[in-house]
Amino acid sequence: MIAAVHSPGVLAVTVHVLDPVERLPLVLPAGTEVGDPAIAEQITNPKCWQDGQAPELGHKTARKPKPAQD
Repeated sequence: MIAAVHSPGVLAVTVHVLDPVERLPLVLPAGTEVGDPAIAEQITNPKCWQDGQAPELGHKTARKPKPAQD
């Protein structure tokens, strides 16, 4: 089976995010290739990406459902 290869997204503008491991602020200048899904998912504005949308990096964040309120 051949896995799909996803190319990194390229930033159109400078963005500020948090390092996913150390939780320190990062500044990524325009033109930076973003291949880490944990960083890419923080950049939610489509105008930040050169092609107008975030790259598909093959990683989905599992979110826990909120507990039901009685």
